[in-house]
Amino acid sequence: MASGLCVLPVHGQISSALPQIGTKGKFKAVTQQTFNDSRNSVSASGEIPGGAVRPGAMVPVAIQVKIKKGWHMWPVESQANSVVGAEIFEGAIFSTLALQATEPQTTSSRDALLKLVGAQWPLPVGAQFNFGEGKQTLAVYEGAFVVFAAIQVDQSAKNGPLPLTLILNFQSCDDTSCLAPAEIEIPITLQVDSAAVAVAPSGVFQNFDPAKLISDAMEIKIQNRVQFDFFGATFNVDPNGSGFLVLLLVAFLGGTLLNFTPCVLPIIPLKIMSLSQSAGNRRKCFLLGVVMSLGVVGFWLALGALVSGASGFSAANQLFQYPAFTIGLGIFIAFMAVGMAGFFSVGLPAWVYAIEPKHDSFVGTFIFGIMTAVLSTPCTAPLMGAAAGWAASSGSASTVLLVFGSIGAGMATPYFILSAFPHLVSHMPRTGLASDLVKQVMGILLLAAALFFIGAGVNGLLTTPTHVHWWLIGATGSGAGAWLLWRTWRITQKTAFRLIFTSVSAAIIALSIGVSMALGGAGKTNWIPYSSTALAAAKADRKIIVLDFTAEWCLNCKALESAVLNSDEVVEALAQVNVAAIKVDITSRKSDGWSALHEYGRVSIPLLVVQDANGKIILISDAYTRKQVVDAIQSASH
Repeated sequence: MASGLCVLPVHGQISSALPQIGTKGKFKAVTQQTFNDSRNSVSASGEIPGGAVRPGAMVPVAIQVKIKKGWHMWPVESQANSVVGAEIFEGAIFSTLALQATEPQTTSSRDALLKLVGAQWPLPVGAQFNFGEGKQTLAVYEGAFVVFAAIQVDQSAKNGPLPLTLILNFQSCDDTSCLAPAEIEIPITLQVDSAAVAVAPSGVFQNFDPAKLISDAMEIKIQNRVQFDFFGATFNVDPNGSGFLVLLLVAFLGGTLLNFTPCVLPIIPLKIMSLSQSAGNRRKCFLLGVVMSLGVVGFWLALGALVSGASGFSAANQLFQYPAFTIGLGIFIAFMAVGMAGFFSVGLPAWVYAIEPKHDSFVGTFIFGIMTAVLSTPCTAPLMGAAAGWAASSGSASTVLLVFGSIGAGMATPYFILSAFPHLVSHMPRTGLASDLVKQVMGILLLAAALFFIGAGVNGLLTTPTHVHWWLIGATGSGAGAWLLWRTWRITQKTAFRLIFTSVSAAIIALSIGVSMALGGAGKTNWIPYSSTALAAAKADRKIIVLDFTAEWCLNCKALESAVLNSDEVVEALAQVNVAAIKVDITSRKSDGWSALHEYGRVSIPLLVVQDANGKIILISDAYTRKQVVDAIQSASH
């Protein structure tokens, strides 16, 4: 990973069904913006001692926190019962302090090790609250105070600037209600100099006492490498210098692989048919391919601009956390499917007909390119997730745009190649019964895709997800196979064609039924729903932690869960008493799992993390195998 995250104490991660804030430098220490969360009542800024620091030294960082009058902030969890007579409020989001390392601006590939040794928090005070169950005395912070973060710089750190970011996670309340939990990022730059001389503490730093540190820290590394895991093939890329070109190439390959994910694969035949209509006119076919490619790349560049410039937006598939968007996209695709299949005489809006595969206008092709890219966003291709995650956490708008543009270019390349060599699609049926049948079958399959998005959007509105839509998807897919079988035997007498399309029909029906059975029921593992409390309890019990980051709209997640996590050998490994299998579901934007995802330097799913009882990460991958998961759990046990 290009950055690491260390949390003190581990029990207090943001844990509420409320919006989360991305950790990419959008909010600095003191801000004049207006928010609809706890930052309305709390501000924070950081200060470090003057002068440089020697390698191997421990540096105190003073965080000045100011809470508005009438408001309070929950303490760290270990201090929740430190006030005599105070109760512990079950719904409290306890404060934490995290250290997120920022990659040094250097061409060296050597790692510099940082460690958040601990934090010195003030003693809380007792305050009266009434959250609807009568008055309670609870421990809180209030007013203005200082938190000291103790940061250890490793002996291997080289001379020069060493940037990092401290993240204050907290929730503020008045005496009757609480605001949404939030985080404030406090950027700090340490100046490392091997010739630096220690000076006596002065000012606020005279109050720093290492004996009062609350410590539950993990070591983090500032790395000049991005790690990739492609179904067991692990490799690192140094993004500095010429290595950045390699990273762009990997992002390009990840974008190309997007075309083979379950999200995009069903609509590729539609574009092939569209190009085949113009195969006889090589110039027009090429221009159509260029225009569609521009639509794909343009969409990914737009996403890159959002990621680099929009507050709280860090990933393409974050769009699907909004049920209105997901359901709206599903309805749009359903309209398109009905118009394509031609089974019903339905008057559709002109913009629907504009993107029918038979339509060869440049506007329609450009919109089709955008739609193809939109459909790819619920899926994360192998290699792509780590590249996008590194770019999003880099803090550089130009880097984000280059990486996301490379992903878009990779995704667009197959369509560009097909348009440049129209003979590759010239044998597709252009008119007649065979052409109509292909469009009808693809229309029905596209309707199944529409049901997926509508079902995923509805699940985003529900407290407990339902799997009914998977059975509807299976029935629709089986209907497409049955229609292909019946119509093939009606329109052709050729034995070869009947055998080929009968086999295709059987495959479609079998796959549709298999998908319904695999995803329409409950899994074999008793997963623990993610919360900071559940994660803290697992760590306190010193269990091996397996985190499965997933969502109802993530087809890749569902495919990996079915093929890998629900396999007998993995289920058996997860069922061990020393293993805590925790499912981090980010279907809805109300989930607090997105914050947890950022802690592992990722911005997209699927993602599986296996870490041992000491917090050491054994496996982190978005494209993993059964053997990898089982081996990682076994390794964590030793």
